[in-house]
Amino acid sequence: MKHIWCVIAMFLLLSCKENNVTEINLSQYFKGISGTAVFYNPDAAQYKIYNLPLSTIQSSPCSTFKIMSAYVALSENVVSKENSNIEWNRKAYENPSWNKTMNITEAFRTSCVWYFRKLIDRIPQETIKSYLHSNNYGNQDISDWQGLRNGNTDISELKGFWIESSLQISPLEQVRFLAHIFSKENQTTQSLKEIMQVMNNPIKIYGKTGLGIKDDKVDTAWFVGFYEQEEHKIFFAVRLHDKENSIKDYRHLASFYAKQIAIDIIQNANLF
Repeated sequence: MKHIWCVIAMFLLLSCKENNVTEINLSQYFKGISGTAVFYNPDAAQYKIYNLPLSTIQSSPCSTFKIMSAYVALSENVVSKENSNIEWNRKAYENPSWNKTMNITEAFRTSCVWYFRKLIDRIPQETIKSYLHSNNYGNQDISDWQGLRNGNTDISELKGFWIESSLQISPLEQVRFLAHIFSKENQTTQSLKEIMQVMNNPIKIYGKTGLGIKDDKVDTAWFVGFYEQEEHKIFFAVRLHDKENSIKDYRHLASFYAKQIAIDIIQNANLF
């Protein structure tokens, strides 16, 4: 079923008249790591895609869903950028940067799962469903709200439907989602943009990593976001598909490889 959906998605992408799709070779940036990259300039309705078949395959968004989580929470006034502290439960987590009360910017940049678990639980499920539907976010499946399908941890506040569970999204859908929400200029998107900033010089880059583990191997590694080129926003998604990679510490660093690949492409490939 998933294979059929991917074929349909690819056909629609290539046949859509308003979109100019160019397949490009970016293998030199991936350096032997299997993966895909999607870049989209909405002003020119132009896609540049490396490894097109992989770009339409859905997988868990993992921590890239923190972009949607923050967007919904800010839009619904559950928190504001200035007033978003959530109390730490005093539990010692494996990631020491999570062991404190923090705000949404700190939680986003440290990818703090417990913070976003608590944040999501403050939002009605129907509201989440509505945002997923209106933004065409992947398969829009939040049926495993608590993330019980994820066998990587027994800690409830480190699980959720967006972490190796029911929600799935493709790199192509990630890019379309980002382009859709950032087509609006308002207080929510301005706050989200500030939260997402990862680089300011020489190019302003905004994004979020994500890492999914299954059977103690890297199932997926993401870096998604956008960068500013002159007056244009260029949206991107890089996802790695390399469960058997032998690079030292790949299991822990795969999302950072995805991020570095994206930055190298942005800085050197001159795509648009």
